[in-house]
Amino acid sequence: MPVADHRFLALSERFLARRAPGRALARLAATSLPLVAVERIAARAPEPGLAEEAPSPLVCALALAPTGRGALDDATVVVKDAIDVAGLPTTGGVLGGAPTALADATMVARVRAAGGRLIGKTKPTELGMDGVGALMPWPMPRNPRAPGYFPGGSSTGTAVAVASGLARYGLGSDGLGSVRIPAAYCGLVGLKPTRAAWLADGYRTPVRTLDVCGPIARTVSDCARLWQVMADQPVRDVAAAVPARLGVIRQLGPGRASRSIQRAFARALAALGAPIEPVEIAGADRVTLLGGMIGAVELAESADAARPLSPAGRMNVALGRAFAPADVARLHAQRAALIDATARALERAPILAMPTTAIPPPALSRALLAGGQDLMLLRALGHYTPLANLCDLPAIAVPSGVDDRGRPLSIMFVGAAGSEHALLALAAAVEASGVGAQPVA
Repeated sequence: MPVADHRFLALSERFLARRAPGRALARLAATSLPLVAVERIAARAPEPGLAEEAPSPLVCALALAPTGRGALDDATVVVKDAIDVAGLPTTGGVLGGAPTALADATMVARVRAAGGRLIGKTKPTELGMDGVGALMPWPMPRNPRAPGYFPGGSSTGTAVAVASGLARYGLGSDGLGSVRIPAAYCGLVGLKPTRAAWLADGYRTPVRTLDVCGPIARTVSDCARLWQVMADQPVRDVAAAVPARLGVIRQLGPGRASRSIQRAFARALAALGAPIEPVEIAGADRVTLLGGMIGAVELAESADAARPLSPAGRMNVALGRAFAPADVARLHAQRAALIDATARALERAPILAMPTTAIPPPALSRALLAGGQDLMLLRALGHYTPLANLCDLPAIAVPSGVDDRGRPLSIMFVGAAGSEHALLALAAAVEASGVGAQPVA
C-alpha cells in the first residue's frame, strides 16, 4: 500500500474519521496469511544497486567513558535513540519535538557504572512502528549479515552496529518484536524481558503497555551479561540447560513459516532433544493484528501523536483514533483472554518454542525505502513476536542457521514472567549445539 501517496493518506484519514474499523479488522485478524504468500515474500530478490550503500547505524557518535568498573570492562555499547542519554535529545525516530534528556536512563547509568563505554546513539524506526527497518528519517543502515536484505526494526541501528562489530553490546526496545526481529535478521541474540518499572525510567514510548527495553548481542553470554547489568543482578555465567519439555503452540506452529525456517526450527528442536508438548492458545493466531490495533490506539492517545510524523505514522494515528470505545473494549477483552490462555499453556510446558519470524530477512526494495508499506510483508515478519508483548512475557531470539542465500534464521522461546534466566540457559543450549552457524539443507 503506497502510504507515501498524500492523496491516499488524506482520503484514508477522512474515511477513518467517519467509521470505526473494529469489525472489519476483527475479520481480517481472524484470517491466516497463506503459506504461498509467505513463500513468495521469502523468495523475492533484492532490487539491484541498493546493497552497495552503507549508511551509518548511528544517529550520533559519542565518546562517553564508563563511570565505574565492572562486568562490561570498558566494552563498547550503543543505545537506541529512544532511550535517554543525559544532555542529548531522545528522538524516538522523529525529527522534531524531541526532548533533551536531563539524566541517563536507569539502564544506561547501570551500563556505564559497570564499565560500558557509550560510543553512539543508534537509528530507530519512527516511534518503533516498523519491523522492516526502513521507516526512519535517516538513510537506513544496511544489514551486514545479509547484504541486499532488510535488517529489521525497530531497533535497527542497534542490531546493525552490533552485527557489524562497531559495538559489542546494544540497548534496544521491543514493542511487538523490535529487539527480536532485527536480532534475528542480523544473526544476533535478542532478549525481550518482562516489563518492570526501572525499565521505563528514561524510556518514553507511545505504546505504554506493550514496549520494553532489552539487550542485543552477538553471543548468548554477552546478552546475559548485559541483561544482568541492566537488571542490577549479580553477573554470572549462564550454563546451557534444556527444560523437561518444550511447548509448541498449534496456532503459532512452524507450519506458518517459510520452508527454510521450518527446517531450521525442526533441526534446532531435534538438537535440544527435549520432548515436545503440543499446546492450544485460543486467539494466538490473531496476535499480529491484535497487537497492531492496540498499539495504534495507544499511539493515538499519546503525546507523540502530535509530533511531525511520516504518512505511515499519520495513518497509524488515524487508525487508532478510529476505534470507538466499544471497539477498544473488545480489544482489551481479547487481550485478557489471550493472557489467560497463554498462562494455561505455560502450566503444561514451561517454555514455548516458535520461529522468530515467518520469513528470512526480506529483500530490499526502493518502494519500502521510500516510505511505502507492504502489509503482507509486515504480517509475515510480525507473525510470532507479538504474543510475548501482549502477555508481558519474556522472550529470546537466537540464531538457528542460514538459508541458501546466507540469510540468518532464528528460533524464539517464550517463558513465564521472570523466566529470563531459563530462556538464556536454553538459548545457550541452542548456541552450543552449533546449529546457528549451519546452512539449512
